[in-house]
Amino acid sequence: MPRAVAAALLLGAGVAAAAERFSGDAYSAAGNALLYHETQYLLAGGAERLVLYRCPDGRAFARKRVRESGNMQAPDFDLIDARLGYREGVRERGAQREVYVQRRTNMPEQADLLSVPADGVIDTGFDAFAQRHWEALLRGDTLRFPYLVPSRRTFYQFKVSRTDGGTAGPTMTIRLAASNWLSFLLPHIDVTFDLATRRVVHYEGLSNIRGDDGKNYQVRADYPAIGNGREVAQAEIDAALDTPLASSCTGADNTVSAGGQATVPEVTTSAQARNPSP
Repeated sequence: MPRAVAAALLLGAGVAAAAERFSGDAYSAAGNALLYHETQYLLAGGAERLVLYRCPDGRAFARKRVRESGNMQAPDFDLIDARLGYREGVRERGAQREVYVQRRTNMPEQADLLSVPADGVIDTGFDAFAQRHWEALLRGDTLRFPYLVPSRRTFYQFKVSRTDGGTAGPTMTIRLAASNWLSFLLPHIDVTFDLATRRVVHYEGLSNIRGDDGKNYQVRADYPAIGNGREVAQAEIDAALDTPLASSCTGADNTVSAGGQATVPEVTTSAQARNPSP
């Protein structure tokens, strides 16, 4: 997609190009091996997001674009990882919405019509969910909500609650976990927010990025408060959109993928909208 067109879709015609940048590094949860660098650009007041993933040696290999579609908890998005040819996302299909996944370049795309249940969360929409329920999370309430698992192309019930005991300090850690049989396949995810800025500063759990074997990385990622949240120029956003994606990373990156979490089992494709409001 030409840069000018992509930028218009991300920023919206006539909208100023002001954006904030947040960067972090993801390491193997089983050790200290650096898996990838991640840079997020928050656009249009946070309604849109561009994420660039880089190999340990600095070459970009994956890109994600997120666009709010009337509900900040359930945005449209597209993720592409050039190492595998892996793609997943949510998009408009006429007057409806569709979730899709393509696991390898040589494999067909699987897609289903999507019905978003009440309080449903898609991808980075979890951040909007956390902001919307901030006070309840601070109190230590347990919240339940449907979360989209793109690889299965449907919503599952998840729960989230505070895990640090509500002790006084500069941060709050919450735990996201499946609340049904899927909990046996998906380990919990811990997310730490800075209380002053309400920004994520630490993440531990399953990543949406996979190794060469197709398994999701299990990571711990740090997003330091210092140096993050800075406004960036349009030229940097253009460069992130234009950066070619590498078809492989370094040997060190490939060796740790064997310890990744197994992907969620396949399901058959359906032409009906999946998971209506529970």
